[in-house]
Amino acid sequence: MTLFLLVWFTVGEVNALAAFNRKMQGEITEKNLSFLKNGLDRKLPYNEQQVIKAEELLSQIPEGPNKIKILLKVSDWYEGSYHNPQTLGKAFQYAEEALRVSQRLRSNIYAGKCYLQLSMLQQLRNKNEMIEVEAKKAIEILNKTNQIDDLAEAWVMIWSAKMRMTAPIPERLVPIFKAASLFEKSGNNKRSGDCYSQISELYFSISDFHNSQNALKKAIFFYKAAKLKESDIYPISSRLHIIYESEKKTMDIIKLKNKTFLQQSKLKNEIFLRNSMVTFVLLLLIILALLYKSFIFKKKTNKVLETQQNEINKKNDTLQKLVVEKEWLLREIHHRVKNNLHMVVGLLASQTEFLKNEEALQAINSSQNRIHAMSLIHQKLYQSENLSIIDMPSYIFELTEYLKDSFEIRKSIRFILDIDSFNLPLSHSIPIGLIFNEAVTNAIKYAFPDHKNAIIKISLKTDDNENYILIIQDNGIGLAYDFDPYNSPSLGIKLMHGLSDDIRGKFQIISENGTKIILEFSTNDSNLININL
Repeated sequence: MTLFLLVWFTVGEVNALAAFNRKMQGEITEKNLSFLKNGLDRKLPYNEQQVIKAEELLSQIPEGPNKIKILLKVSDWYEGSYHNPQTLGKAFQYAEEALRVSQRLRSNIYAGKCYLQLSMLQQLRNKNEMIEVEAKKAIEILNKTNQIDDLAEAWVMIWSAKMRMTAPIPERLVPIFKAASLFEKSGNNKRSGDCYSQISELYFSISDFHNSQNALKKAIFFYKAAKLKESDIYPISSRLHIIYESEKKTMDIIKLKNKTFLQQSKLKNEIFLRNSMVTFVLLLLIILALLYKSFIFKKKTNKVLETQQNEINKKNDTLQKLVVEKEWLLREIHHRVKNNLHMVVGLLASQTEFLKNEEALQAINSSQNRIHAMSLIHQKLYQSENLSIIDMPSYIFELTEYLKDSFEIRKSIRFILDIDSFNLPLSHSIPIGLIFNEAVTNAIKYAFPDHKNAIIKISLKTDDNENYILIIQDNGIGLAYDFDPYNSPSLGIKLMHGLSDDIRGKFQIISENGTKIILEFSTNDSNLININL
């Protein structure tokens, strides 16, 4: 029991002593920190004593804005001794530590300041590309804050990198103008004056004395606003006088050059005028000689051409006579074909008097209608001026009238025609006429058993005179439910399918409130099957 109490008192004394030491150490640390914190919010750099003290206590300072400020102050002090590689390395070390603390605290303000410090340190290492990289990171972060002066300094570092890398003058001007604008916004007149002073030098380097002079005037204005001493502003005013004199000399040189150029141009113009006159006279003589030679040659050529023209005229007269004879011959051929087809129709009509079978009579009548559809085309051809095309509205109308008379249905079935005005070549006219004849004949014969309210609509339309659509629709009883339009034994159906294939058309038969026949075809097909009748 006694031993236990002895141990308990001994441990208690040790713990109490440790707590007392921690308390004393905290008081000492706080006292030293107050020594370091003095001047943190001021731009005065640390002295050597403050740097030594800070390095001893940095590990004990909690992470926060004060620690970042102390780290940056220490980095600044080592930056001032950049001639020593070891001290420059310490400056980087403390700046990077400040950046890590800022990132852990998620502080954009201090992270931007740290990147700006790193950019300045990269400048001491002469790593020009890294100067710009660190400065751009600072700009990206500081744009999210209200630290306008630091943002402007970051743009100054961009300008410094461009200057070191001897970038083109326009690329150097952009960042320094941006920095000047930001310093003006923050009211930092001294730094605004510094920026415009550098802008003046850039313009001066490319002999743009006007802009150089204006920029230097702005620099003097801001220096005076910053209440700099006259002794500090005097060298800049002297520089302004130098720029003014340079601009004046440049303008004088330009005037002299212009005067010399005008004199030289005047002399050249006089020489050119004299040479032009001589050249003009020589050319005139040459032209007159060529014109005389051309006149003689043309006179001889005209005689030859006149002889050739007479021969051509004779041949043209002969060819014209041949063309006229050919046209008359074609008209006569079409006329005789029409007469022969009418003769065939007459023979078939005579044959019907000896036939008693109804199917045979219908076959004869269908053949007569088909032959008439073809003969009507030949009649149209020999009656028209153009012997190779058919006027479709007139042809369809006459063929419709013929079918009305043939089946004696003028009052029982009403026809509605909607035909566009256009012509078709013979290669399409005959198939279209035969398909039309078969479709209308089938509608007349089978669509209207009771002939009540019978209507047949006929439409032939085109939108571009190359693609056409023919629609023949009735309001009759329609197709039988088991009717197969693509496998029908009917001669008429097979004939329509075959003729559609001849003109490369798309043929359809559908039952839609009656029967509807649709034929889509085009005349823009060079591979059509020729039809010779």
